[in-house]
Amino acid sequence: MSDDLDLGVLAGSFAEMLDAEWPREKAVAYARADHLYAEDLWQQMAALGWTALTVPEEYGGLGMGSAAVAALHGALGAAAAPVPMLGTTLAVELLLRAGNAAQQAAWLPGLADGSLRAAVAQPGDTVVAADGDAVSGSVANLLDAASANILFLRAVRGGKPAWIVLRSDAPGLSVERHALTDTTRTLGTVTLDGVALDGDALIVPADAAALDDALLRIAALAIAADAIGGGERVLAGTIEYMTVRQQFDRVIGSFQALKHRVADHQTALVAARGLVEYAAGLAADHPQALLMAISAKQHAARAVAEIARDCIQLHGGVGFTAEFFPHIYLKRAKVNEAIHGTRPVLLDRIADMLEAA
Repeated sequence: MSDDLDLGVLAGSFAEMLDAEWPREKAVAYARADHLYAEDLWQQMAALGWTALTVPEEYGGLGMGSAAVAALHGALGAAAAPVPMLGTTLAVELLLRAGNAAQQAAWLPGLADGSLRAAVAQPGDTVVAADGDAVSGSVANLLDAASANILFLRAVRGGKPAWIVLRSDAPGLSVERHALTDTTRTLGTVTLDGVALDGDALIVPADAAALDDALLRIAALAIAADAIGGGERVLAGTIEYMTVRQQFDRVIGSFQALKHRVADHQTALVAARGLVEYAAGLAADHPQALLMAISAKQHAARAVAEIARDCIQLHGGVGFTAEFFPHIYLKRAKVNEAIHGTRPVLLDRIADMLEAA
């Protein structure tokens, strides 16, 4: 399933299923309720093999690469789907790059079939000490921690960077949920009080910096694609609204000033999508793979946040109400800007990489 045709068919199947099972009306209703994640939608994704996308075939997966990751997360962003897929994408990457054979066999099949929902610590998250047989500490603001049943936390072992992998129901582990304005995702504070570390719980990468770069690359690609999918969907819905909403006996889409704003947004999206697709098409070991991925993330996330904000304005007064959809995309876009590297952080990293080249 690696050639362009199969990838295009796959992307089409993502969009078709989400259009049918998570239409705009359902997204709006979900945003006004209180849920951890859309469990039924997650189960459907798992049944269709979406959660197995990057898992190797020997563990029940499809063995696809970063272009497929971008296609899936783009479709999820377009639907504003409240599912913890980013954690699965990152957990698979972490295990494939740093996990041993026993750890891969223990966790990858569950990630592939969707029975495991992962939360993976971001760069800059709290690092817990893991020098003994048990671990205590606290990790704040872990994305999707409340909906996860397996947690990948940053740690230090013997003075070296490490990761610990814990079940959410482990004795001594608790998660306090924090609601976000973006109701499609949650944050949680993880508290560890003497949580035992078994044989599979500890991952000590041979090259911690290289692992961090690999995780940042795949996270940046997924978030950038999510942003582009959301931007295209909110703009399309806004254009649709502008063709029927009338003011001064004319549809507002006929006003030249508004048409120019929409044209500017469309131009920005095309440019951002091109950057995301180029970055996703690079091999993981390409010299510019990380540079292009984080460039795509910071550019796409910022552009879509601005587009979604203006789409609220283009809707007029109803754009500010919970009954209409633009606010969902703006809130998701703002979180996309913040997670796995804010714009200033990523721009500093880009500058350092260019200076070192």
